[in-house]
Amino acid sequence: MLTSTDRLTIYAVLCFISFCAIMLTTPEQMGIFAIGGLFSAALGLWFELTNDTEFEEEN
Repeated sequence: MLTSTDRLTIYAVLCFISFCAIMLTTPEQMGIFAIGGLFSAALGLWFELTNDTEFEEEN
């Protein structure tokens, strides 16, 4: 089972990778997957940070 810190780390890395994929491609080549990945990673980060009861219990 992944802890809250593990999930936050995974979402942050996915957000960084998606952001780099968007920045390194030209506007003509930009795909929906990079934008969708950035959106879903940001949504996951938001959900993990607002659900802080489990995070407080771990510390």
